[in-house]
Amino acid sequence: MLFVFVFTFSALGWADNTVQTPLAYLTSMTKAYKQSTYELLYILKQGTNSESFRFRHAFMNDKEYAQLLNLDHNREEIILKNQKVSYLGNNFRPFSLNSPHILDNLPSVLYTDFNKLKGYSFLDAGRDRVADRVARVIRIIPNDILHYAYTLWIDEESRLLLKSQVKDVDNIVLEEFSVLQLYQSKELEMIANAIDSLMLPALTSIEKSQLESLNDWHPNWIPAGFQLIENQTTSGENYQFESEYVDSRLYSDGLSTFTIYAMPSQGVNFDEYAWQQGKLTILNQTLNDKDIVIIGDIPLKSAQQIMKHIHFTEAAQK
Repeated sequence: MLFVFVFTFSALGWADNTVQTPLAYLTSMTKAYKQSTYELLYILKQGTNSESFRFRHAFMNDKEYAQLLNLDHNREEIILKNQKVSYLGNNFRPFSLNSPHILDNLPSVLYTDFNKLKGYSFLDAGRDRVADRVARVIRIIPNDILHYAYTLWIDEESRLLLKSQVKDVDNIVLEEFSVLQLYQSKELEMIANAIDSLMLPALTSIEKSQLESLNDWHPNWIPAGFQLIENQTTSGENYQFESEYVDSRLYSDGLSTFTIYAMPSQGVNFDEYAWQQGKLTILNQTLNDKDIVIIGDIPLKSAQQIMKHIHFTEAAQK
């Protein structure tokens, strides 16, 4: 027992003793994610669902190359090459999209500019061990109950994220990312050459016939820190809705996002239909002969407050 205690104590104490702020750790984490070469084996739990993944990442000549492979069920992989993300699998036709990052099945904190993030406090919660590595624990605490809280375990040596949890106001874990193994080696740079040689699907052309927005509604309230990122009106078919048009408005606070959809009612009145899976919330309600749908990584209480403050112009109410 004495040996175990001494070993554990020394393992938690060997890392760099340089004092750094929580913000410095968070900033170095996002930089390490983009500009390091590594392989992660991890498990992602979202609500009652749990899946395992292998993520390989290489940074060469100021370019990112990555492969995300789902290790469970049907083989599906996502490739990042030249600011393009390609989806490959046995159960769907391969396709590619313009994107600088792989967004699927990875924590949103990896893409956050924490220097610009408002409405949260960053706390240093000390050290811990994850995947047999020493980690600095940083808590991201919202200033109100209408945002999720985050706890991150950042590897003190590589600055890569080893574990993250998204929690609601009742401290229930909604999503957990947990690395089982982190591997770093010059050999992994071969990933860049392998990906460079791949013939990937052509970019998917998404037909979005832009329609003139009616602009007859808007939310009078959104959670603090969120800003409108995109506002458009397109054919309902683009969103797989049976509607002649769909207004969509995307909001983000730099860490979480949500979208409000508005479309003509399809004849079925929804009285605050809500669904949650992990951190994802969907709220649907019929207001003023429109179906309003709110989808995003926000608490249900936030979605309900937004829905409560949807305002229609006088012309729309006639």
